[in-house]
Amino acid sequence: MFNPHEKMKIYRSEKYKKFIRSKPCIICGKASEPHHVRRLCWGAGTGIRPHDFVAIPLCRECHSPETEKGLNVELIIIDLLMEYIEGLKK
Repeated sequence: MFNPHEKMKIYRSEKYKKFIRSKPCIICGKASEPHHVRRLCWGAGTGIRPHDFVAIPLCRECHSPETEKGLNVELIIIDLLMEYIEGLKK
């Protein structure tokens, strides 16, 4: 049963972060790094980075919460996850 006060398990995946790094920055097209989209429902908290599976590719210059505000990050995350899963099937 779900307990809303229970601590959420934070999922980490070096393979997924490597996949994100292989993508160009979604803003400018430069080499990217994983930008973890911070939402409480995704495990973010004070000093706690959310799941690796909610990361999007942004370069150092574009890597900020302000840049993220102009994006439909939920759709981007779903598209990236689906592409990653399809790649695992090959």
